[in-house]
Amino acid sequence: RRLRAITMLHDATYHEAKASIMRPIGEFQEMVELRTTEAVEEAARFAVLARWAFAGVGLLLGITLWQTYRALHHTLGGKIDDIHRQIERLGRGDFSTPITVEPPLQHSVLGWLAETQHQLEAAEQEHQRSAAQINNLAFFDQLTGLPNRVLLLDRLHQTRAISQRTGHYAALLFIDLDHFKTLNDTKGHDMGDLLLQQVAERLRQSVHPDDTVARIGGDEFVMVLGGLGETARDAATATEAIAERLLRSLTQPYTLRGFVHHSSASLGATLFLGQSTSMDELMKQADLAMYKAKDAGRQAVRFFDPAMEAVAQRRAEIEDDLRQALERQQFVLHFQPQVDSGHDLLSAEVLVRWQHPERGLVMPGDFIGLAEDTGLIVPLGQWVLQAACEQLARWGGRPVLGQLSLAVNLSAKQFRDPGFVTMVLEVIQRTGADPRRLKLELTESLLVHDVDEIIATMQTLQGHGIGFSLDDFGTGYSSLTYLKRLPLNQLKIDQSFVRDLLHDAHDAAIAKTIVTLAQSLELPVIAEGVETAAQKRFLQRIGCHAYQGYLFSRPVALEAFERMALAGPLPFAS
Repeated sequence: RRLRAITMLHDATYHEAKASIMRPIGEFQEMVELRTTEAVEEAARFAVLARWAFAGVGLLLGITLWQTYRALHHTLGGKIDDIHRQIERLGRGDFSTPITVEPPLQHSVLGWLAETQHQLEAAEQEHQRSAAQINNLAFFDQLTGLPNRVLLLDRLHQTRAISQRTGHYAALLFIDLDHFKTLNDTKGHDMGDLLLQQVAERLRQSVHPDDTVARIGGDEFVMVLGGLGETARDAATATEAIAERLLRSLTQPYTLRGFVHHSSASLGATLFLGQSTSMDELMKQADLAMYKAKDAGRQAVRFFDPAMEAVAQRRAEIEDDLRQALERQQFVLHFQPQVDSGHDLLSAEVLVRWQHPERGLVMPGDFIGLAEDTGLIVPLGQWVLQAACEQLARWGGRPVLGQLSLAVNLSAKQFRDPGFVTMVLEVIQRTGADPRRLKLELTESLLVHDVDEIIATMQTLQGHGIGFSLDDFGTGYSSLTYLKRLPLNQLKIDQSFVRDLLHDAHDAAIAKTIVTLAQSLELPVIAEGVETAAQKRFLQRIGCHAYQGYLFSRPVALEAFERMALAGPLPFAS
């Protein structure tokens, strides 16, 4: 077999058969190699294309990302984390660090935040200004800059608490300027405001910074003083020393637009320890003490005394009674004659009396001031005018009495009431009184402020026949320029000049000057308060020929006055 195999290896037929078998295999192998080569080359070409495609896509993506970044940066204006922190900071109300934005990014989110911060900061500043203004309006007096009543009560509450804790006395002082109304009436409210501002500054400089000085209205000021001592005696001594210092400061001259003004004040004080006394009660006590100082002659200090409460209670009772008296018509008229040199009756001044059911006949001095303070003077004045006109109407057809005039006093509040002219004319029409027999008496202080308005009111009533007399002339501050413009029918010499004119050269000179002035203005003049024949002779000698006073008669009731008028010339009263 081995030999046969070797023989076959050298056989041509074998080799031909082998070649025919191997030829297809070779061809197949060549085809595989060719196709493999082509596939590899195709894959290589695809790989190259893929690389270029990937590079292109990457470049495009990069460009897109860059454009997106630029757009976001232009929209946001900064990093998101930074913007988030800025939003949080603004949300907390922290405007301490301004947001800076480059000019191209003004309209970005960061730019909007910067603008928002600016607006919020401006709004916060405006809010703070408004809050400060509201606080100022709520707690401070707008004229003087001092604490008002609201802040005063808060400070008083604190002082009471401190006094309770420390055992030291404190004090409440009530200060009221003397004759402040006179300044307002004679020089105007602007001058009054200037005085209040200067008074406030003096008070502010006179107390310790821990103490409080407040204005509670008008010419009224209140002080709260703390830490005055452990005993009432020590506290009273310290308070009195402070009060005296205040009074000395307030009496120094004031310069009001070049005008030198002298003023004074009345001061009431009350001491307190802790919170045993209510704040309202403390205010009431200091107020009562202040009025006690005014009763003592003004420019004084008085401490609260429990007896003052009884006086205040009586005042409150009188006020209630006064209101009821108007409703129940408990008032009556008395008449004081006005005569000429021959003692013939010319007219009478109407004076009101209160016929109290329990106290009897109450004089005007006991209730007119209270009526002024409470505003009841307006309805009371209307009642007096009504009653006087009714009496003139009743006298109209009677001999002697029908020729008399009646003089009715007017208060400033009544005259300045908006409905005053209408009220007077309605009373005249309703009662049928002859307006030529009615004379309205005005005080000099009334005729200084708003002169043009006052003249217009007087001229309107004068056009209906009503006359005007200037009462208490010489006691006020009216200008002669104003005086010659006023449509007056009479000047009245005040009794304060008549009383001592025989012994006081100044009073005598003033009386002569008033008579001379009246003659130059062609005005009749009458002197009130004539009590002696010597006074009457002096007045007659200087040219005054009309008189009113106790020399002829006190104010009397209607029946007595009518008998007096019908009896002829009045003899000197006994």
